[in-house]
Amino acid sequence: MNSSSSRRRFLKQMAAIGLGSALLDVPGVFAEQLTATPEQTEGPYYPTTLPLDTDNDLVVINDNLTSAVGRIAYISGRILTRSGKPVRNAYMEIWHADNSGAYIHPSSTGYATRDLNFQGFGRFLTSSSGEYLFRTIRPGLYPGRTRHIHFKVKVAGGPVLTSQLYFLGESQNSTDGVLNGIQDAQARNSVIVPLVPIEGSTVGALAASFDVVLSSTPSTLPILAITNMTDPTRTGYIAGDNWRLDLRDASPATQVYLHLWKDNLDLGISGPYGNLTDSSGTWSMTGSYGAGNIGLWQLQAIVGSSGSGEMSAPIAVRVSNA
Repeated sequence: MNSSSSRRRFLKQMAAIGLGSALLDVPGVFAEQLTATPEQTEGPYYPTTLPLDTDNDLVVINDNLTSAVGRIAYISGRILTRSGKPVRNAYMEIWHADNSGAYIHPSSTGYATRDLNFQGFGRFLTSSSGEYLFRTIRPGLYPGRTRHIHFKVKVAGGPVLTSQLYFLGESQNSTDGVLNGIQDAQARNSVIVPLVPIEGSTVGALAASFDVVLSSTPSTLPILAITNMTDPTRTGYIAGDNWRLDLRDASPATQVYLHLWKDNLDLGISGPYGNLTDSSGTWSMTGSYGAGNIGLWQLQAIVGSSGSGEMSAPIAVRVSNA
């Protein structure tokens, strides 16, 4: 799902669960620097193969009619600098265990019998408010760990933040080695939040609010978008359609590479493509889809060199034959 679709879903879900006013109550000036979210281990279960659906709703995969098993949980908050400024175009990923404690990773205990209706991994790209939202389930437990959610935050010009989120009142919190490996008590407490019932929810949904505070001030993340030039009103593509890729907010006068995935297979990074970005950091390229391009694609722009840390969030494109 592209970033604009994710933000539309974000606004609808915020209104539905009544969290909008709470998240928008952001002080204009913070008296003190906020506590930076501490780094924690990625753990062994970051997906080796990403699911075909990587949007911010982990409960339903694409257009499936069957939902994931488990208690619905909305995880929302903001990406902030230490001074409290919202971070636009922050790219957040989460992944966690299903209701039975299994990850979408072949080495995970219970992988063979995992919930195939649970997406297990999601992404969100923040707008100018810095807000994010995921609809997921309360993570299951497995031996040796307390209940938790893994996350990464990626921004242009800054290091990737990898950490974990925990929930207040879990009995295993006091014995969890990863959580208690955070030596500073204030930093440790900053990643433990209440997971509480949503008043009036007919399905007993839960909600947690968690602000991620970056230790360094990031630069702007480049934005990649694709337009169907054959029929701009159609979101999908069919073989024969012409397309245009547009990149903005990138470094000026630099080369652009593309990281491509097709049907969940990583095709690697190739390029450079087209002209250099112009003086304002914009770039575009046109092309068309043929019969050999049918499938689900993900595209990510890499700016400067194939190994650069300046990259856009991936966008998803489905190409069909009719």
